[in-house]
Amino acid sequence: MRYAYFAQARRLAIEVGGRVTIYDTLDHQIGGFSQQQGYGGSLTFSSQYGLVEVASLPVVSVDGSPPPEAPAEWAPPPAPSDNNPVLPSRGQDDLFALIERLAELRAKGILSDEEFAAKKTELLSRL
Repeated sequence: MRYAYFAQARRLAIEVGGRVTIYDTLDHQIGGFSQQQGYGGSLTFSSQYGLVEVASLPVVSVDGSPPPEAPAEWAPPPAPSDNNPVLPSRGQDDLFALIERLAELRAKGILSDEEFAAKKTELLSRL
């Protein structure tokens, strides 16, 4: 397995067995990779949101071609924005980090007090 991360283009290229898959890294700032060995092993990376599975990222291309058509019921994850940050999938610490990030956005005037309170309530309900 080989990989290359292109921060400015927000792309991650991973080659496994001669097949290259390109992923959209969304707004993740990748800091390191790890691979789980064994049956069903997964590739993860660390970002400002904590540990993230590569399989959770949208596929841009496979071997230079668009990805196979996704089933009709599948929808790509929402694009991150200041008002809709990507929610990490890893526990309470990540939820608290996300709430802190939302507080920073509120302090900068990007989120209103009401938007912040609503999102914070939504996140805390997931605990």
